[in-house]
Amino acid sequence: AGDDGVFGCTLFGAYSSRVLVPALQLRPIPEGLSMPRAAALPAVSLTALHALSLAGHFPEKSKYSNKAILIHSAAGGVGSMLVQMSKILGLEPVVGVVGSSSKVDEAKSLGCD
Repeated sequence: AGDDGVFGCTLFGAYSSRVLVPALQLRPIPEGLSMPRAAALPAVSLTALHALSLAGHFPEKSKYSNKAILIHSAAGGVGSMLVQMSKILGLEPVVGVVGSSSKVDEAKSLGCD
């Protein structure tokens, strides 16, 4: 992708100052998103997907009749991604736990019920 702003995933060498990654593993950075935030996307989103997979909600449709989900640190990196992914997957209610009352509005804005 040359000098274009991109983010992506690699299995090895991610903490290097330079790394060669197949283009298939890269995505352009959306307009308005900073490089540090874009760099964090794969880590938090893949961690959230893994948690949903371990809980039986992904990649297949949830096998449980109870679609309620409890998410700790719902306003943090992985937690905020879990809230949004849970909504997309049709899980409800999405109950978020936050560390302080100042984070309640953020958790609600992400989709916590």
